[in-house]
Amino acid sequence: MSERLTADQIRADQLDALHERAARAAQPAHGAADAGPADGALWEAARAAVAWLDAANATRDRAEETALRLLKLTEETGEVMNAYTGLTGHNPRKGVTHERADVAAELCDVILTAAVVLHEFSDDPAGTLDAHVRGVAERMRAAADERP
Repeated sequence: MSERLTADQIRADQLDALHERAARAAQPAHGAADAGPADGALWEAARAAVAWLDAANATRDRAEETALRLLKLTEETGEVMNAYTGLTGHNPRKGVTHERADVAAELCDVILTAAVVLHEFSDDPAGTLDAHVRGVAERMRAAADERP
């Protein structure tokens, strides 16, 4: 008799596949200079997640799907705070339960989830993020130049 997989196990397998795909994309091509996340691993993983979610939820109303992806982002943000609380031991009942690496991993989940949902609002999410970051950096430089 075959073992029946739960929805959580299926999701875990799919997430593992996304992580493997992102890790492969982060590897530099043979003979290429060192590649990093800015070279596409984030966006490849985000596109794969978008395709998977779109296929899995094809019958769902688009506005509902968008709202659920935004809710997922808030869930991931909550997990960052949970990990930080565990790192600092601010819950006296639980004490210290997490490490810095746990907080970092949760922050990475937030970044990836944001990249996924950004696809809902931009035809070029990587370009949108790049332009936004450049604008923020320019405002920071201008503010630094204005200081006495």
